[in-house]
This record gives sequence, structure tokens and C-alpha cells, in this order.
Amino acid sequence: MPTNGGGAARPLGLGISPPKPAALLFLLLHCSLLAASATTDTILPGKGISGNETLVSKSGGFELGFFPPGPGIHYFLGVRFRNMAGNSPTFWLGDRVVITDLPAASLEIFGDSLYIKENGASLWWSPSPGGNVSSAAMAVLLDNGNLVVRDQGNSSLVLWQSFDYPGDAMLPGARLGLDQDTGKNVSLTFKSFSHNGSLSVDATRRNGFVLTTDGHANGGTFPDWMVSSQDNGSSLLLNHPETANGTEFLQFNLGQISLMRWSEPDPAANGTGGWVARWSFPSDCKSGGFFCGDFGACTGSGKCGCVDGFTPSYPIEWGLGYFVTGCSRSLPLSCESDGQTEHDDSFAPLDKLQGLPYNAQDEVAGTDEDCRAACRSKCYCIAYSYGHGCKLWYHNLYNLSLAARPPYTKIYLRMGSKLRNKKGLQTRGIVLLVTGFIGLASLVLISVLLWRFRRDSFGTGKFEVEGPLAVYSYGQIKKATMNFSDKIGEGGFGSVFRGTIPGSTAIAVKDLKVLGQAEKQFRTEVQTLGMIQHSNLVRLLGFCVKAKRRLLVYEYMPNGSLECHLFAEKSGLLSWNVRYQIALGIAKGLAYLHEECEDCIIHCDIKPENILLDAEFCPKIADFGMAKLLGREFNSALTTIRGTMGYLAPEWISGLPITKKADVYSFGIVLFEIISGRRSTEVVKFGNHRYFPVYAAAQVSEGEVLCLLDARLEGDANVKELDVTCRVACWCIQDEENDRPSMGQVVRMLEGVLDTEMPPIPASFQNLMEGDNSVIYSDF
Repeated sequence: MPTNGGGAARPLGLGISPPKPAALLFLLLHCSLLAASATTDTILPGKGISGNETLVSKSGGFELGFFPPGPGIHYFLGVRFRNMAGNSPTFWLGDRVVITDLPAASLEIFGDSLYIKENGASLWWSPSPGGNVSSAAMAVLLDNGNLVVRDQGNSSLVLWQSFDYPGDAMLPGARLGLDQDTGKNVSLTFKSFSHNGSLSVDATRRNGFVLTTDGHANGGTFPDWMVSSQDNGSSLLLNHPETANGTEFLQFNLGQISLMRWSEPDPAANGTGGWVARWSFPSDCKSGGFFCGDFGACTGSGKCGCVDGFTPSYPIEWGLGYFVTGCSRSLPLSCESDGQTEHDDSFAPLDKLQGLPYNAQDEVAGTDEDCRAACRSKCYCIAYSYGHGCKLWYHNLYNLSLAARPPYTKIYLRMGSKLRNKKGLQTRGIVLLVTGFIGLASLVLISVLLWRFRRDSFGTGKFEVEGPLAVYSYGQIKKATMNFSDKIGEGGFGSVFRGTIPGSTAIAVKDLKVLGQAEKQFRTEVQTLGMIQHSNLVRLLGFCVKAKRRLLVYEYMPNGSLECHLFAEKSGLLSWNVRYQIALGIAKGLAYLHEECEDCIIHCDIKPENILLDAEFCPKIADFGMAKLLGREFNSALTTIRGTMGYLAPEWISGLPITKKADVYSFGIVLFEIISGRRSTEVVKFGNHRYFPVYAAAQVSEGEVLCLLDARLEGDANVKELDVTCRVACWCIQDEENDRPSMGQVVRMLEGVLDTEMPPIPASFQNLMEGDNSVIYSDF
């Protein structure tokens, strides 16, 4: 999960996420519901479990299912302690594939692999072991929390096990290092958008390990009571707790490894139960730069404290002596509040600081004031120093240590304007109160209007007009489409038919399946397109409501969707000039939605399938069923995840509030697909994925853009336009939304009005390039 300068969002690794206190009640209720739908400990071929069911180990100690990392935004497959309710950590499986439709999700066995499915589509599957193995496999959740896929006829033949893919946490009984039985070399990993790390076995020392953070290695040893050495030290087994009722697991956080033990609350002392670090490396804040977490400082007494203007992100954990979760900003920065780069943030010196924080970025600046201005121009810059040249810090501050006596290091920390922010909080309260009142009144009014609309639409088949939209009768739609005989498209939403209305106007009729979210999407589309018009937005002519059928009538787009022209084998080849005009048209349509409408409209599902082309190949943005309307007094909205995997901005996956910059990210992915004529994400053998933007970002940084062009064009393109388009795409897919341009800026860059500077490679891409995932981009 990306973190902003305030550190309000806690980074999630690939293995575990302790629950936030605000989500405790939700998780308690969720656990009680899942307990009622628990199954056995085994999945057999043809059986499986649905998204609302769980698999329970034979002893009842562990359960496996689809669980939310927060209050119900989305779900991942995971294993957790069954009897700990909201206090249980979750050990995520299946590469943390995002599930958005829980009832439509399932976990199944097919052949010798385990599959995660949603609406029948396979999202993830366990690697096939190959060789001569039986096709009759089954999955079993063992009493140690390990999910194993094994041969039905030979239970000792393990085809796959979750202990070989532990993410950033592992349970007792699991091992690090080389497992000679499976041939898997197991390590723990931590990944966020700005940092990454790994924990692996160091066989040259007794119980040795190597902890790596952003490429910097630090060696240590586990105590003898904690691990058992196996295979001449090439692997280490995590021992079970000495006490029968003890509950422990090994947690790997950025720059720190800890053995966590559950501590029951002490009623006599009104204590709070929680996870306590029984053993940690580094062992104290004086020996570890990440011990106190983000914006946490090590004091002279060896205790951790938050710097001024920050408070512990998880006070309960801090109270139990676990500080690596760090601190969060008490008040937001002004640029985070208004989305501008010009703002009134101030800088305050950090008192009695010793040495420089971790990961400083060098900046060219002639004076202290120039250095401060360079930091102020970037919202993600949270501190600067001009002691030995200009140094800036982005997003996080780690390795803060306070000295007892001089010399001190002069570091200036970015702070929001307290006076302005307090006023902003008061204003926000008034706005929310007024908005709530207006919303309630609007709800009553809409209910009355909907009742009248339903009464009128069912009571008559006459042609009626309400504002710019026509209300068609079902008979008119049936006649216009010749009884729905000319189907031109089909998808999960329903079917699309071609037709003609009086006056020889060609139309496209979308017949929605009224299931789940379809009714909500129908209303959203009517309300959104009914009040806006733009040359780069598809025009909604009208709609029809009949019983359980919902039909939308659009202008007909003779050249279909952009997807058909980019990816279909038999499609006509789009020239570079046409592609460039399509990209510019999409940008103009999004800029209109974001910046020119009365309310900011976030489309939420920008992809080639939702870009239609008219007879002149002018692009029209379509399918507003997932759109989000955002009042101009608000900059963001916390909403359930929506859209299409592969085009989702990082903040969707992280459960952060969504802004119009989510559309900007999706547009950047679409730009790469327009340039290359290929999907950004491609599945290759063994379930691996090739991610074209990683390769593209590396080539753009080296000034090599012709290699990114669709090979079918044979280099026939305006190289200057190609370079600008590639740069714009890289700017749009930056990890931090404040680093992405607005769509208005994108239009001006594509038109050549604004200079397009060389974009940085997103930190998440750098992590992939520096890690062991070369298959993701090297095949290009």
C-alpha cells in the first residue's frame, strides 16, 4: 500500500495485515457470519468453497476463506486463527488476487492445481508441479495453518503448499531456506510502493539470516530456542511455542523481523490484549534504522517517540512495545487537501537530530532557500536539509535518532498550516452537516420522483421526454431492433443490439442484466450521461424500464470499440496519426468530466473496451455505470473498489480515498496499449505475468521509444509525438497520485502547449526491476 507524507496508511506486505481498530467491530461480525458457513478441512475435485464459505482445519485452530483487509472494500484469499475474532492476523495466499464480488468467488481444485475464480473466470492458480503425478488431487488445510495440495492416492506426495509462499509472515512449522522435499527456496518478502525487502537464510552462520532493505543487507542470527536448523543449515524451521496454548508467528516488516506472541489482557489492570514482540532484530531503536517506523524517532533512553505534529499510527501496538508501524501526521498538508503544488505549508526544524534520515535524494540548489523551494514544489517531498548540499526526502522519514548533545543535524520537516487546517476542519464539519441535510431532502425527492416515474412508465407506452433524454416504451425498442435480432456485442453486463429509430437514426441498445449492481449502474449511467454532452463522450439518447428489464439507447458507433482495433487479429491497422488523435480525444473527454462539469465525474473504468469510435474514428468514452460524482467541495471519496484489474490505480487496491487521479492512472495504461498495440498485462506460462509498462518506463528513461511502437507500424510514426505520448503515459502511472498530472495538463502536453519533462520510473517498477521478477519485463 502506498503511504503519503503523513503515513496515515499502514504498508501492507504480501503476507499479513493486523486489523485496524476502526475495523474491529466489522471483523467481529464478519467472523461470526463466516463461522456459520464453515465447511470441512478438505476440497475435493468438483466441490470447492464459495466466497461466503470457509475451510476449517481438523483441530478448529485455523480457517481459510476470502477475508477483507479492512472494512469490506475488497477481499483476498487468506488463512487466519479461527478463534481470535478480530484480533487474528491474516496470512494472505494466492498472490493477493483482489476479489470484489464475494458471492461470485470460489476456490476450486482442477487437475493438480488450485484455482481462485470470480464469476467463472480464473484469476489465479497454483503452479503445476509437472512430472508423472495423478490428476486426482485434493486440498487440505492442516492443523498448523498450511494449505497443501496433494495426491489423493498418495497423501505424502505434496504438489503445492502455502508454506512455500509465505509473503511477509510465517507460522510455526514453516521453514526458511531450501526445502529439499519440494526444491523451493523460501524467503520472506516485504513490498510497498516506495520500499522493498527480503529475509533469507545465511547458511554460513549457525541460525544465520540476511535482512535486506532496498538492496542494503544486514546479517543476524536467530536464537536456538526459536528455530531448528535442518539440512546442514540450508533451512531453518520455526519452532512451535513452548506452551501448548501459545500463539505465535514470525512477522517481517520493513527493516525489522519480529516473533509476535499473543498477550491476553489483564482484567485486574484493565489491560488490552494484543500482539507483543517476543524477539526482534534489530533488538532496540539504537541499533535499527526502521525500529521506530515512519516518522518515529529513537530517543536517548532507547525509547521510540513520534516527531512533533505526528501521533502513533497504532497506539495499542505502541503501548505493547511494538513501534515499527510508525507515526501518522496529525494534520494534512495543504497540497494534500487542495491538490495544488502552490500552498502555504511551513517547514519546522527537527530538534536535536543526529545524522541524516534514511534514503536522502540529492537535489541541485544554490542556497538554502532554493532547496526549500525545490521541496515545496513537490507534495511528496516531506523534508529537506542544506547542511552538505541540498538533500530531499520523499514520502517517508526513517532512521530518526535524537542526540543528547551537539552537534545536531539541521533537518526541516514539512508541516501543514495549523490555523488554516483547524479552520478547514470547522468548515468541513459545516459542509458535512449541510450536505447531510441536503442529501436527506434529495433522497426524499428522488424517491417521490422514482415512484412517479415507475407508475407512469408501467401505466403507458407513450413516447415521453424528460429533459434531454427520451423515455422509450418497450414496444418502441422492440420494433427499432427488429425484435432484438441484430446482436453486435455481449458482456457481463448484458447484450448490445443494433437498431434504427424513426428518422433513420442508427442506435445501439444495451439490454442490462438486472443482477446485483446492474440496477445501480443503470441509474448511474442515466443520471451521469443525462446531464452532460461532449464530442468525446458517447451520447445517451434515452432509456426504457419494463418489469425487470433495463435498456439504454445510445448513438450507434460504426467502428466499434478501441479494443477491437488494437488487439483483434483481423482488425484493420490504426495508423500512428489516428492513434494520436484517439489518445488526445480520450484525454479531452476525461478533462471535461474532471474539470468542466458542475460536479467532478470520475469514470472509474477507463479501458479500451469502453472507448467507442465513430465513423471518423473520433473516440467516445462510454459505459458510465461505475462512475462516481464528486462535489466540487470534495477532493476525494472513499468508495468500494470498482473497475477492471490491470487498469486500477494503486489507491484502489490499497483501499484509500479515490480522486480523479484514479482515471489518470487508467488513461496512462490505455496510452501504453495504444502505443504498443498489445495488452499491458499478459499471462505467460506457469501463471506468470508480463507487465509492459515496466519495460516501457525503463525504455522511456533511456530515450528509446521506437522499440515501444506497435511492430505492425514498422516504425511509421512521428517520433516527437511518440516520445511525448510515452512520457505522458509514464507520468500518468506514477505510484503517488499527487505525482500524476491532471487531465487538463495531459491535454496541453499532448497538444504541445506544455513541455513534457522526463518522468521518473515509479518506485514500484524499480522494485520489480531490482527483484527476482525479470520475467515480468525482460521478455519484451
